Amino acid sequence: MHFKLLFVMAPIIGGHSLVSAKPSGRAAFVGSLSPPPPPSVMRNPRSTKVLSAYTDDNDIGRSNHIHQELNKLPSKRILPPSSLPNGGKITMVGSGPGDPDLLTVAAHKILTDPSILVISDRLVSPEILDLISGEIKVARKLPGCAEEAQNEIYRWCKEGIDAGKHVVRLKIGDPFVFGRGGEEVLKFREFGVEPKVIPGVSAAFSAPLLGSIPVTHRGVANQVVMCTGYGRNGTSPDLIQYHKEQTIVFLMAVGRLRELCQRLITMANYPSNTPVGIIQDAGCPTQRTVVGTMETIGDLAEEYQVKAPSTIVVGEVVRVLLEDGADENQEMQITGLVQNMTSAAF
Repeated sequence: MHFKLLFVMAPIIGGHSLVSAKPSGRAAFVGSLSPPPPPSVMRNPRSTKVLSAYTDDNDIGRSNHIHQELNKLPSKRILPPSSLPNGGKITMVGSGPGDPDLLTVAAHKILTDPSILVISDRLVSPEILDLISGEIKVARKLPGCAEEAQNEIYRWCKEGIDAGKHVVRLKIGDPFVFGRGGEEVLKFREFGVEPKVIPGVSAAFSAPLLGSIPVTHRGVANQVVMCTGYGRNGTSPDLIQYHKEQTIVFLMAVGRLRELCQRLITMANYPSNTPVGIIQDAGCPTQRTVVGTMETIGDLAEEYQVKAPSTIVVGEVVRVLLEDGADENQEMQITGLVQNMTSAAF
């Protein structure tokens, strides 16, 4: 049975109010001539708080069943404290694509604190590193020695918190978008501390637009896929099959650009004239955008000596702003190196 609870006004039917004119200080229940049944009392087995609800016998049975099921649930995992007894703690910070103006307010505030110890990836831009007031150590993660550099990072972090310092783990882009952020959280928990996380602006979306390439555009691309250039243990990741209105954004893939394009053509059915754009050093004074097709981008990247950090965009969106009004059936009009195209386009 359902009741409607009225607190202020009662409807008038046939000239008579459904609420008694005699004040009683109690709410009126419409739809029943008899007073409501007494409330059943439900106790949360995990707290001393008493919950009261108007139910019928079936609801009481359901409530008891729910309580029994709650008792079967596993207890919430207890995470490590946010700091050690000596005050040592870790904060993971995303530095965004490279421009200091694209740092979050929280990131800027913590990086300018002179008391911190910063453990940074080598790809974080010099412009952002220049903001740091405290001690800084930069890991040299180069091809072929990434695991050794990662272990060095862990050792520095452990030494820092053991010394009672506030360690800031600074990573390019967003730490949790192909940045091993989750792996590092698990490692820091082994050290006995739960890190605080300050997200960063991911290069997957910001870098393309800084190079005048929107990742979506009405009538051109209605879906976006983010991929890394390297799978587990250095293998090549599985490829998404070609779809005309699809954009693929590759992070950390410039080192195997030729192989990637060849695999997209032969294994994922991409047309060889599919536009490709590369944005290097997004948001920095050294930013460069190189555009071409699946067939030409490898040679162009080699000609202009494209290097990391770079974001690769594959799909028709590459042409939208760089070739204003271009027909998609035409060959690409702009190829090669594009300098300062963000300011020029807007």
